[in-house]
Amino acid sequence: MPEYPDDILADIAGMRKQLGQLFGSGQQRPPITQASAGLIMPDRTSPTPPASGVHYFSKDNRPTAITADGDEYDLVPIPPLRAQPVDIAANMTSGTIGGAPNAAQYNALYNDVREVRAQLNALINSLRAAGILLT
Repeated sequence: MPEYPDDILADIAGMRKQLGQLFGSGQQRPPITQASAGLIMPDRTSPTPPASGVHYFSKDNRPTAITADGDEYDLVPIPPLRAQPVDIAANMTSGTIGGAPNAAQYNALYNDVREVRAQLNALINSLRAAGILLT
């Protein structure tokens, strides 16, 4: 068995002690998922989609995600909808006509369709104004 000077053995013992301290201190760190000062993501253009999973980034000051298939998702939550009563004409017809419609029935149905179209346009404009419907 080769002989080693005492200082090498002391060095090895010191390194073992330091290694044990390092392993111990690594287990006392906070989890990596916590951010002490928040996470700052500067704006950038859309990155190349990842091979798998999701890539999170900031685009136009909005948190965004891109998936492996290239789909981009805006991560800003949709504002809550404020329920408002909608006036629906109480005089709408039942929508059923037996046989060929006469002029009065035709006009009543025509007016119903116009009312539904106006309500649908109002809904679309409201969703656009709220930023829920973009096009």
